[in-house]
Amino acid sequence: MMSPNPKQLISQIPSPFIEDLLEISKTIKDHGGEAYLVGGSVRDLILNRIPHEYDLAVSISPEKMQKIFKRTVPTGIKHGTITVLFQDRSYELTTFRKDEDYIDGRRPETVQFGVSLSEDLKRRDFTMNALALDLLQEILVDEHSGQEDIQNSLIRTIGNPVSRFTEDGLRPVRAIRFVSTLGFTIHPDTSEAIETCKQVTAKVSPERIHDEFLKILKSKNPIGGLDLLRKHKILELFTKIKLYSVDWEKYKNGFSKLIETSERPRLAYFLASCFAEQTWFSDSTVFFKELRFSNQRTKDSQFLVKTLYSIIQYREELKTSPGLRTHLLHPVAQYAGKKDLWDWCLELSLLWSAFLNEESFWLSNAEQEWKKNPPLLLSDLTIDGNLVREKFPELPAPKLGEVLRSSLISVLQDPSLNSKELLLDSIRKLL
Repeated sequence: MMSPNPKQLISQIPSPFIEDLLEISKTIKDHGGEAYLVGGSVRDLILNRIPHEYDLAVSISPEKMQKIFKRTVPTGIKHGTITVLFQDRSYELTTFRKDEDYIDGRRPETVQFGVSLSEDLKRRDFTMNALALDLLQEILVDEHSGQEDIQNSLIRTIGNPVSRFTEDGLRPVRAIRFVSTLGFTIHPDTSEAIETCKQVTAKVSPERIHDEFLKILKSKNPIGGLDLLRKHKILELFTKIKLYSVDWEKYKNGFSKLIETSERPRLAYFLASCFAEQTWFSDSTVFFKELRFSNQRTKDSQFLVKTLYSIIQYREELKTSPGLRTHLLHPVAQYAGKKDLWDWCLELSLLWSAFLNEESFWLSNAEQEWKKNPPLLLSDLTIDGNLVREKFPELPAPKLGEVLRSSLISVLQDPSLNSKELLLDSIRKLL
């Protein structure tokens, strides 16, 4: 990779972002200041990626920025950061600063403003993120060999890695995340410091670890980061649950089958790969709670794993239409609704392939069965509670649900039984 041309990098920024950024830079220059595009956005441009967000480092104070821009939000004014708004787009602007007095292993107690760009770049985490691009003068500032490390796909701290990780315990986890999102490797000294500084990482809030973990899971190369989380026992700092109760080497290969999928089956696969089958439900419930997962994410991934284990148990029955309706289509429809049923079946098919390392033999038959739109739920029955009560007034109330469920089981086995006459006759015989 040749050293990038600043003009070429700027030309890669899509509209309307480039117009906004040039306007911000010009406004700051007109008020006697300097502005530079910094951090991950510059790194991504060098990698020929479209950045997700654009942050600027500026020489003027946050108070002055609030005066010269029409719409601002004081997102982190104590640390010199304000957000400038253009329609529905937002840009973080942070005053050049020097961080001092890290006490809690996460954020500096005090920051010193009025420093130079060089001083500001020194405080950043990794060399690849310490690049600054002057959009007006078309100059790329690289004082820490960031371009060289990007060319070598290397994650390396600025200065002493133990010092940088002691300042902020999230940085080691970010380094691990970049392995997955960028496909880079961690410099040996930086990697060694991850282990050395684990007790500082333990001070980070579970919410931040949760966010980094999900970014790893959703990346193009989740196994790279997940393997390092495991190697350094990072997640164990935040949970009392014993992880990796299965053969991790065997199951990590399955992630390659989930590269094109969404987060949901990946999280379910992680769950199935890390918790013992005998205790997976209770252990994962605690794990998700400790790592601050939402109830919905927890329920969705647990449902996928529960259903995966169920269809593995009933794999012979899945060779028949009644078995597919009973053990696959019905539970999925009951949990997710009929509208999204097939999306969930596709995710279960991928999970099956990843977990068992074999194709899901049942998928095409399940699709044919699904397309017939068979009755799968109580609401699909031709009878309901009101009709049953009307026809059988002597039926005890607790028995009502029982006979309806019994009717559904019959219909799942044979959809042709879903007629009022046949179902009512069947109930009559039960009483």
